[in-house]
Amino acid sequence: MRVRHHFYLLLIFIVSSQILKAAHIIGGEMYYECLGYANNGSDTTMRSYKIVIKLYRDCYAQNAALFDNPIGFTIYKKNASSGAYDIVKGPRSSNEFNVSLFSEPDTIDPPVYPCLILPPNICVESGTYETIVDLPIINQEYIIVWQRCCRNNTITNILTPEATGATFTISIHPESQKTCNSSPKFQNFPPTVVCVNNFLKFDHSAIDKEGDLLIYEFCEPLAGGGRNGNGCNSVIPTPDCPPPFTPVSFKAPNYTYAYPLGGNPRVTIDNITGVISGEPTEIGQFVVGVCVSEYRSGVLLSKLRRDFQFNVASCEGTVVGGIQNGNLVAKKEFDVLLCGSNQLQMVNNSYKQSFITSLIWTYENGGGIDTSYDWAPLINFKEGGFHNGRMILNPGSNCSDTIQFKVNVVPDLSSNFKVQFDTCNAGPVSFKSFAGSTYSKIIDHNWALGDGYTSFIPDPVINYYRPGWYNINYTVSDNFGCKSSSTTAVQWYPAPNVVIFEPTVREGCVPLTVNFKNISFPTDNTYKFIWKFSDSTISTGFNVMHTFNDTGRFHLKMEVTSPHGCYKEGLFNDIVTVYNPPKAEWMISKFLINLKDPEITLSDLSKNTIGRTWILNDNEHYFDQSLNFKFVDTGSYPIKLIVNDRFLCTDTLEQFVTVYKDFSLFMPNAFSPNGDGKNEFFGPKGQIHSLESFALIVYDRWGSTLFKTNNAEIQWNGRFDNTGKEVPPGVYLYTLKYKVRGKEAVEEKRMVTLLK
Repeated sequence: MRVRHHFYLLLIFIVSSQILKAAHIIGGEMYYECLGYANNGSDTTMRSYKIVIKLYRDCYAQNAALFDNPIGFTIYKKNASSGAYDIVKGPRSSNEFNVSLFSEPDTIDPPVYPCLILPPNICVESGTYETIVDLPIINQEYIIVWQRCCRNNTITNILTPEATGATFTISIHPESQKTCNSSPKFQNFPPTVVCVNNFLKFDHSAIDKEGDLLIYEFCEPLAGGGRNGNGCNSVIPTPDCPPPFTPVSFKAPNYTYAYPLGGNPRVTIDNITGVISGEPTEIGQFVVGVCVSEYRSGVLLSKLRRDFQFNVASCEGTVVGGIQNGNLVAKKEFDVLLCGSNQLQMVNNSYKQSFITSLIWTYENGGGIDTSYDWAPLINFKEGGFHNGRMILNPGSNCSDTIQFKVNVVPDLSSNFKVQFDTCNAGPVSFKSFAGSTYSKIIDHNWALGDGYTSFIPDPVINYYRPGWYNINYTVSDNFGCKSSSTTAVQWYPAPNVVIFEPTVREGCVPLTVNFKNISFPTDNTYKFIWKFSDSTISTGFNVMHTFNDTGRFHLKMEVTSPHGCYKEGLFNDIVTVYNPPKAEWMISKFLINLKDPEITLSDLSKNTIGRTWILNDNEHYFDQSLNFKFVDTGSYPIKLIVNDRFLCTDTLEQFVTVYKDFSLFMPNAFSPNGDGKNEFFGPKGQIHSLESFALIVYDRWGSTLFKTNNAEIQWNGRFDNTGKEVPPGVYLYTLKYKVRGKEAVEEKRMVTLLK
């Protein structure tokens, strides 16, 4: 077996991995070409094959490895008896075929999209490896395998991409060996970046030099290698592991191998032409597998597999049409609603103007087609209804854009209405709609009628409860969404249906103050009110307060005038009756009370009363008509009688009574003003009352006056005149003179001892 090395590798990586330096592999493929019998055609038992493998890498991937150089790939053949796969030995009985880069890597140019600016820093390199291998012609297939971990960790549509490698493989079937068939090979590599929300059409077809039938499909990309361990889970399995191969795990149900870019509608591949078409709707990095099955006379000769990464990004448009005052209803299609006018000012928000050199507007108008070359034309439509049109940017160039628009003109939608009511009668208020439209149908009536009233019918009728100004707003909406509003103010100040008031009281005693509350309906404080009372007094105001200073029955005439001059009056007889207040009368059995006979009798003799309150000594209350009361101590006590009638009018009588004991007076013969709180003072003791006069004088041994008082309640504290120096202990002379009412005067001269 002879081996010649020309091995092609192409690898793309748009986003680098942070986990492994090999996380730059985003796809690749293998194909082979049969060169004839081996040994320059002399060995008819062997075929000579040129095997090509292509991989792709991102030039700017961070921490990513360059192309492996050399690489080792493995060839297996299927054992007919066991069904297992045996390794086909390479040079020097090696399990792998090692080969170095055939040439320096090539840079793949980014795609050219007219009118789109691609994201910056896009760079893709391809590396090429090629080898020629002589293989015996057998009745089993050969399987060529190269495996490597890992993929970009930012891939969108598969699980754990940072731990998932790739397997690149192709089989040489027995029929291909017999007929010296060459596998198909892809003509183009997919664009390095695809613009989201822009139509994609890429020719992913392959060529086959024998002209066999080729069938295309999205198929499962294969995993291979791992981040840790040995054998099949190592970063670079050596040798490469045999079939069966494990497919990558898609994030179902959003992504599958048949719909690898997700979204709706799906991006698909044509089974016959190999054209991939659709509009990617999601930004991200998507692993895609494309398989080409080669058939001849119904027999499968080979299956070419490409594993690659679609990078869908947001691209900036250079020429993009748009209408700011239109609603985008579909891609490049706008609806414009023009309400209440025939004149439309187009608002052109197309961009970028620096790339737009010309434009043309065409639109239906008056049964024909009008044209404008202005950036934002002012269109005067000759009739209402629907008008189709379009705007073309840079017409006839390879960087143009076209939008379609439809203008719905509703020029005469109106919301006119009238208001009807009797100015002076507090009755209903009617609203009559005269709304209409020639080119649309009114479907909604919305009345704001003031005071919180609303209505949704064409002709509402309202009964207001309060007079005043009411701001009326009437809005109609048609079936296209146009609205029209009209407003007016309604002054509703009718005369009241009934003149009526509410007094706080209707009877009472003179002077009687009554608050009169106006409850005439409908009225407010903007109305004029005149209150004419039968006591010849007149008051004005919404509510009034009136005091009746005479007794009798009183009448009222109430006059009401609205701000519009609507007049109403009411006559009311016997609105208030005023009576004389009650008069308190009593009987008290005695006013001078000896404690030997302390009980008195009290009787309420008042007339036309319903209750009374006796208040004795300011704190004891009784409610009996007659009562007996005993005093327990001497003193002067107030007695008060308060009576009330049915109107709670009151009258009060008050008098004092005196309670006393029989008179007694004695003088102590000693006292001790030493600050211990006992016997500190010298003076009279006993039941001292009814004194008409009193005099006490204390002398020292030489006859000088030490203390004197004419008040029995002021006693001597043992000091000179009660404020000077303390006198020494000893015996002191005093004189006492007093007279009790109704008795003879008493005069005494005695001695008192001052102790310490």
